[in-house]
Amino acid sequence: MPRKNNRRRDDSAPVRLGPTTWTESTGRGDWTVQSVRGNEKAYVCPGCNQPVQPFSAHYVAWREDTLLAVEGRRHWHRPCWERGAHRR
Repeated sequence: MPRKNNRRRDDSAPVRLGPTTWTESTGRGDWTVQSVRGNEKAYVCPGCNQPVQPFSAHYVAWREDTLLAVEGRRHWHRPCWERGAHRR
């Protein structure tokens, strides 16, 4: 008998429509990290000093333990953040 390709969707799982936000703790403080899809503006990644291209998915991160936390937001390439460039 052939396999059915129409899998049932799990309706109990929450659907996330907006950005995902979490907190990471490092030796340099606590970071709030947000996964974003991107927009029309280009940014410079502090991990590699290369541009984060417009409309590319990336992370926005800021330190919670500073006075100007939100103004200190930085846009990171996902691989740069994940390899730990913010921990140096």
